[in-house]
Amino acid sequence: MAVYIEKPAVNLREELASLRNQGGYSEQQFYFDGLVTNGDFAADTDWTKGAGWTISGGQALFTSAAGTTSSLSQTIDVLPNTKYAVSWNVVSNSIVGNELYLVIGGSNISPYGFDGTAVPNGIKSYTFTTGSVTALVIGLKLNSNINIGDTLVVDNLSVFEVDADDDVIHTMPRGWKPKDVFEYGLLQREGSAHDYEVIYDGFTYKVKPTVAPTAATETCVIGVKA
Repeated sequence: MAVYIEKPAVNLREELASLRNQGGYSEQQFYFDGLVTNGDFAADTDWTKGAGWTISGGQALFTSAAGTTSSLSQTIDVLPNTKYAVSWNVVSNSIVGNELYLVIGGSNISPYGFDGTAVPNGIKSYTFTTGSVTALVIGLKLNSNINIGDTLVVDNLSVFEVDADDDVIHTMPRGWKPKDVFEYGLLQREGSAHDYEVIYDGFTYKVKPTVAPTAATETCVIGVKA
């Protein structure tokens, strides 16, 4: 004889609310939008602009004058002894030689070195590991040995934490576990074949997006106490 037991469906939202009210459940939103503010140059804000730099129409434009050394930069907060990747897109460039530098913490870095030719258009990237610092300057710099009227147009400058394979990761604060991940307000699917993976190293949880975010990507992770 079959026995049927009627049991109402579990309403997860109500169950979590009940636990929260009892003090046994804690939930919080964490935002991982990259370390650079206004990296998509959507507004003329946040960047310190040297001579010849302008920000308009979602791009940063440099037009050289005689003997000008000029940079576009901002200060970002970082974690000590952590690996990061900086990337930017060269939209157009008429400057030739090894005159375009990436600035990290006040140091001029030229990871490409196209002597005698223009730095080609496209996305550029560079990885670095911080020391004991918790903040550093990031940006682009033009040397003084350039022709008057030379121009450079860039967009989407971003800095994200990366793992040993240079893949972007979002590290949850210690004691928090990711529950849901949203990009641009859309719920993402967990799994390497889908939108993201969750990695646990025994100390912290990390969210690893399948597709690397850009300067304009808005990522929100709903975390619960681990």
